[in-house]
Amino acid sequence: MQTSTDVVRHYTMADATMRQNMRTMHGYYLTHQAEFQAFNPDFDADFGAEWLAALDLADTTPDHTVRTGELKEDTAEVEDVMVRAQRAAQTLYYYVGRAFPNNAGRMTTYGRKTYDAARNHHDKMRTLLHTAFAAATRDHAALAAKGYTATQLAELGALGTELAGTNTEQEMKKGTNTEGRDHYVTVQNHAYGYGQEASTAAKVLFAADKATRDLFRLGGDAPDASAKSKPATT
Repeated sequence: MQTSTDVVRHYTMADATMRQNMRTMHGYYLTHQAEFQAFNPDFDADFGAEWLAALDLADTTPDHTVRTGELKEDTAEVEDVMVRAQRAAQTLYYYVGRAFPNNAGRMTTYGRKTYDAARNHHDKMRTLLHTAFAAATRDHAALAAKGYTATQLAELGALGTELAGTNTEQEMKKGTNTEGRDHYVTVQNHAYGYGQEASTAAKVLFAADKATRDLFRLGGDAPDASAKSKPATT
């Protein structure tokens, strides 16, 4: 599974700073729009309107990145279920030993030989729980005679389901994290791309007017952003 975004920011400043800088530059663009359009017909009123719309979208697009703290909470939840699963399995093995003393074959049907390998491995523990639950359901009369209750059996089955659910939710969050982050960064890059295009043109248009040229200077390009003169597309 992909664990990090494939979309790279075209700038190094904070997102909010970038958007504010772009709004300021957009204002300068409107002031000098006629000069830009005389230099290049593409810099018309529509360019300014599209730039503003891109900035508005960038401002209102939520960053759905799952924070590190949230992922840690999810991991802690999985670990808690794992601890309870370990205790439930150990409890079951105690009663299997009482119900079927000196019966290694019967104990094997409960996954006892794989317990050591599974106790700290999520997927293996989930498989073990399902195997143990099926065997305990089959043998419950004998286990109950030794004190293993119907409640304990139900909890064993529920733990297998819970363990699968918590891990699936965690993995889905990781995937959503990647997808949401990619979309968010793409939208931010799109807004910034208009400023890149205006800045590139201003270097030529206002070559003899440093004060005006500096109004369109970019302060946070990523290392490879100078090669990108067109707005990023969604």
